[in-house]
Amino acid sequence: MKKALNILLILLGFFFFFGCDEHAIPEDANTVNLFTINDTHGAFVSDDYPGMENVASVIKKLETNYGRFIKIANGDIFQGSYVSNIHFGLPLVEALNLLEFDCFVIGNHEFDWGLDKIAQYKDGNPDNGEANFPFLAANIVYKETGERIPWTEDYAIIENNGYRVGIIGIIGSGLKNSIASAMVADYEFLDTKPIVEELAYELRNEENCDAVVVAAHDYQNFEIRYFANLPHESRIDAIITGHTHRLVADAEERDDGYSVPVIQCDDKNESVGAVIIEMDEAKNPVNAKIIHERPSDYHGDKRISALLDKYRADIEEGNRSIGYTPEYLSEGRIGRETAKAMHEKYGVDVAFINTGGVRESLKTGPIRIKDVFEVYPFDNRVVLTEVSGSQLTGLASQSGYLYAHPAFSSLEIDSNKTYRIATIDYVYTGSRYRPYFRNTIREDRELMRNVFIEYIEDFYQK
Repeated sequence: MKKALNILLILLGFFFFFGCDEHAIPEDANTVNLFTINDTHGAFVSDDYPGMENVASVIKKLETNYGRFIKIANGDIFQGSYVSNIHFGLPLVEALNLLEFDCFVIGNHEFDWGLDKIAQYKDGNPDNGEANFPFLAANIVYKETGERIPWTEDYAIIENNGYRVGIIGIIGSGLKNSIASAMVADYEFLDTKPIVEELAYELRNEENCDAVVVAAHDYQNFEIRYFANLPHESRIDAIITGHTHRLVADAEERDDGYSVPVIQCDDKNESVGAVIIEMDEAKNPVNAKIIHERPSDYHGDKRISALLDKYRADIEEGNRSIGYTPEYLSEGRIGRETAKAMHEKYGVDVAFINTGGVRESLKTGPIRIKDVFEVYPFDNRVVLTEVSGSQLTGLASQSGYLYAHPAFSSLEIDSNKTYRIATIDYVYTGSRYRPYFRNTIREDRELMRNVFIEYIEDFYQK
């Protein structure tokens, strides 16, 4: 239902903007042009999802029609596919460099490998890859000192069609809970509202920006309304959102009558977006148009061909088949099978993982390495430990959030017994489950994803 609705919205937008002569902005019009992607989740090469070569073709068409665009990657770009994961996002960094992206907003999944893996792209060492664009994180600070991460910026200022445009990059202040606690323990996500107001004032009154844009890796209605209604000296002209994997083409009315555009794109390059802001002679916005495009409708741009060839061996390894399923496997089925694989491998009393860690289903047919990375994009590590019966009873009370083998409902838990369990680091350290692991000793083992791959390969070879 969601995908059908998204497709309908895209088609309606396509008709509105490209189906009639009135849509076109005259060549001599004064515009600020913004292009955005969000939640790409490692979709580097076209396969089940459009790759960056398709995105490149969309950009080429838009810039042919409208001129140069400011290009914004709005978080959760790197993590999620085999090729991107094994290189910690480097293929996407190189693709964004080729396409001349102007800035990158840090999202919650940029923390999944540890933020130091992303920091290497701004360390000045070309041997490990360098981003030609700034990373924006205006409200991420070190918990101990309150200082900003030194290799990030609060905003970027980009010239576009003769206008100075300020882009403020923020992450949702509540998104810490969606990150493994160990990966975000040293950081704090500050309230975005006062930060955006202060920075917008700075951009307009000290940096002489003609337009100010908020690029938020989040989607919260109350924040959007707040940004759209900031005082005139801190006014916002466009709001780019992310994180919720929703196609958004909306607007918030401002006091001066201007409708502030609000945009978000689907995940994994299923859609990409543009905002075109018409400016008057006094450099004030008078109208804004939102365009969504489907990269799957475009052929790949040859500019990306050499980059794809560089990673060809990894792409082929990702396509290697490790098994076959004669039936559709839902996320729930996969989660339970993974818990079973952990139970069998480690000989524990019970094994369980969190339901949110399973991100895709598996279609009937061959199971490829890359499919498993789509299912399990996070580098969650198996943790072995022992808990008391009362602690296990507490964990069983969270069964709605866990896949377990044997099922918690089938366990007869003895409060006086000690149980050996297998879980993953996200569960062991997560705030929801931490009380049930108090005073336990943790033994880290291999990645859960590798246990599942081994389980499939063993079954396939029998």
